[in-house]
Amino acid sequence: MNATPKEILQKLANAEQKGIDMGSPKAVVDYLLAQGEKQAILYFYKPNSLEFDFDKFNNAVAEMRGR
Repeated sequence: MNATPKEILQKLANAEQKGIDMGSPKAVVDYLLAQGEKQAILYFYKPNSLEFDFDKFNNAVAEMRGR
């Protein structure tokens, strides 16, 4: 598995610090949208697709938490 970029991990950590429900991709995406972080959101979509990659999201959250 590829490591998640540090910038993405930091944005996830910021969301968690703000009390965002990290078990809810929608809550995290809504938070990132409110922060203007469109590029960070696009990281979690499958290439050339409109499909959200839940595995990539869950792996990034686990990585951010040091698991």
